[in-house]
Amino acid sequence: MSSIFLDGFYKAVFDACSDAIYVIEPQSSQIVDANTRAWLDLGMTREQLLEHSVVTLQNDVENEEHWGIIADEIVKTETFTFIGRHCHQDGTFFPVEVYTSVVEFEGRQLFISIARNLDLTTSQREEFRTKDARLTYALNEAADGLWDWNVATGEVFFSPQLKRMLGYLPHEMAPTLETWAESIHEDDRARVLGILDGHLSGRADSYNAEYKIGSRSGEYIWVRDRGRVCQRDDEGKPERVVGMCHDITHSKDLEDRLRQQASHDDLTGLLNRRAGYIHFKQQLSYAQRYQQQLCVCLIDLDHFKSVNDNYGHLVGDTVLTHFVDLMTRTLRKSDSLMRWGGEEFFLLLPNTDTESGLKLISQLKDKIKENPVSLEGRELNYTFSAGLAGFPCHSQSFDGLIKCADDALYRSKDSGRDLILISNDDSETEQKELF
Repeated sequence: MSSIFLDGFYKAVFDACSDAIYVIEPQSSQIVDANTRAWLDLGMTREQLLEHSVVTLQNDVENEEHWGIIADEIVKTETFTFIGRHCHQDGTFFPVEVYTSVVEFEGRQLFISIARNLDLTTSQREEFRTKDARLTYALNEAADGLWDWNVATGEVFFSPQLKRMLGYLPHEMAPTLETWAESIHEDDRARVLGILDGHLSGRADSYNAEYKIGSRSGEYIWVRDRGRVCQRDDEGKPERVVGMCHDITHSKDLEDRLRQQASHDDLTGLLNRRAGYIHFKQQLSYAQRYQQQLCVCLIDLDHFKSVNDNYGHLVGDTVLTHFVDLMTRTLRKSDSLMRWGGEEFFLLLPNTDTESGLKLISQLKDKIKENPVSLEGRELNYTFSAGLAGFPCHSQSFDGLIKCADDALYRSKDSGRDLILISNDDSETEQKELF
């Protein structure tokens, strides 16, 4: 190109600069020209360098689409700072801080990038390329995110992979500890900072925490964050802390699903019998401690086997979910409905006596009568039988309350079904639902 960079005084200034200078074509990211420091830093000849583009030289620019986003930002801001890694001819990388501005020359828009090599000396660069190259590559590429905290200045280097994990562009995220701390979910922040302080003060050998952190989109992801003080001053105070942040959102989601499957019924989403036992014991313990009443109710859908036999199991599942939907929309927030097995359900009514429980279950029965299951233009009616027992009037024990409710349920079914009966243990009088 007929460029002022190629001749005379300006070329001398261009080549004498101690930082690498690149002239870049904005659309393609092609290197149009570069000074001597640029191709020396990269271990190339000038001719080799001019065959490259930003996409092939800058390890942290993923592809042409990514470059397009960066180029738009450069044009919009006119001056742009980017921290990344340039690819040396031998395949290793070295850190650079790049300042880019827009110029107009001979009717053509170009980018001028000044890239400062952040390796301090040539000898250090060679040491990086030999002794630590594989380790550095592993830290930067195998991990989701590398961070390096200068405790004295408060400055934190966030690797491009860490920024990408959180949805940020390479030039985004202010390099400060506050940036990280403020991104931690408020439910986790105090705990995580406490863990970090424990390591900095020497109470723990390393920093290791799992927490939720905010991404650029506003959503939170789960991370496992591990680090260690790698440099202390003469008084033993930490000067530098380095760590890696790994995205464990998928693992956490899987844990949640497994936990849900272990404690909840797949079809209805209710607590299953095993988890229901635990919840019942907790509610009974609370009622005993605070001397509150507790009403328990066992519910069984009447003639459910005939529904499966006559209509099939898919219709049977529809009836079950229909029942659960009506129940959960009618019950109070404090009440708990659990699937006890098959077509049988267990209901806990905290701070409720059996008379009040009877009224509530009666209302539920009315709801079901008023809202039959709709099956492709047909309506399917069903009923249920129920047995109630109360703490402390019928029993004060876990097993005793279940037995009282179960006996009352058995009697309601034996008496013709579609009934709600209260346990008659401890001189309680059997009560039949009035309809």
